[in-house]
Amino acid sequence: MTRVAFARAAPFAPSARATTRATTTPAHSRVAAVALSLALATSPLDADAVASVGQKPPPTISTPEGCTLRALDAFSDVRAKFSLEVSTGALPEAVLTLTGCDYSGKQLRGKILSGVVMDGTNFENADASETEMSRTSARNSNLRGVNFASANAYEARFDGSDLRGANFANALLSNASFGKGEDGRWANVEGAEFEGALLSLSDARKLCQNPTLDIEGQIAVGGC
Repeated sequence: MTRVAFARAAPFAPSARATTRATTTPAHSRVAAVALSLALATSPLDADAVASVGQKPPPTISTPEGCTLRALDAFSDVRAKFSLEVSTGALPEAVLTLTGCDYSGKQLRGKILSGVVMDGTNFENADASETEMSRTSARNSNLRGVNFASANAYEARFDGSDLRGANFANALLSNASFGKGEDGRWANVEGAEFEGALLSLSDARKLCQNPTLDIEGQIAVGGC
């Protein structure tokens, strides 16, 4: 059975805007807390599935029954909401663990993938266009030919993954990582499409350090 765990984000000094929001809308915070309490109450969590402050829960190998399209919708509303609120460090972020699953060729357009740990998964040739996948961990995975067009991949982790021929056209890639995996291999972005992708200059420079980025990709990314 696919597990949902909750990891508390590392706190940081909130901005003045965030502080104002937190102090002027206590009702919103209480509603969010109640939603989380209900989620925790209705979902049995193993003790080892709950991470300490600033840590992600340990990877959990899902059963074949858990690797379904329906599994991707588990707590999707909660994950979408908390992906926006977690940046203050005051609320825990919902994390759905799908390590080891196979979604190759699946239609995932518009799915909520934020908070998903999909390290070591197979999404080859899947359609993940227009998905919300902020803070998704997709390291050391087979993402070859995946369509990420117009996806929100803010702070997504693609380190060490096979991204050959993936389409990131018009995707939001701020703070996304395309670095080395645990085995020291770079994310392979050969032939990946980055036309219109949204990156800061610093993001572009980091991506340009990846030796698999071809000439077309360097031109599209800029900053190389």
